[in-house]
Amino acid sequence: MSSSSLQTVLITGANRGIGKGIVTVYLSKSDVTVIAAVRDLESISTKALSSLPKAKNSSLITVKIDSRLEQDAIAAVRTLESEHSIRKIDVVIANAGTSASLGPVASITAEQVLDNVTVNSLGRPLFLFQATLPLLQKSSQPKFVVLGSQAGSIGAMEKAPAPMAAYGSSKAMAHYFVRKIHFEHKDIISFAIEPG
Repeated sequence: MSSSSLQTVLITGANRGIGKGIVTVYLSKSDVTVIAAVRDLESISTKALSSLPKAKNSSLITVKIDSRLEQDAIAAVRTLESEHSIRKIDVVIANAGTSASLGPVASITAEQVLDNVTVNSLGRPLFLFQATLPLLQKSSQPKFVVLGSQAGSIGAMEKAPAPMAAYGSSKAMAHYFVRKIHFEHKDIISFAIEPG
């Protein structure tokens, strides 16, 4: 089977939690190249991905993408093209994120907000989208999916009353970016999902 007929899916935060679950599901399907993007290629959880069951003609590639570092997504795409002959990406799932800072607006620090924004809003979706856009545009049905959160919803704020001002504001920004991508790139199906 030619590489152009395989579905190619890139998932960030792929070595644990929701990301690992998504990797597992895609690897169980035939004819899929799964790109597992992780912060640390040498971690035990990353190395364990190689033992996941794979369906016929499916394969796993791991690449380093630390969402805090703008150049990581660019370098990962270059590696995918040069070392793995990836010519298109059909689906990007921006899953990696952080929620390390809890607290109400009255007590959060700028540093806490910036840390959440760097990972949740800039690293994904902005850096990741910009880096993968050329390969998404080579797909016949490109999709860019961001794992969002109800905490980032302005209209449903009363449903997520936890003191998560830094996290929630960063997710609101991520929701904005993915919605803006929807309007700026009509050829790419883009949306945020809330896993619950």
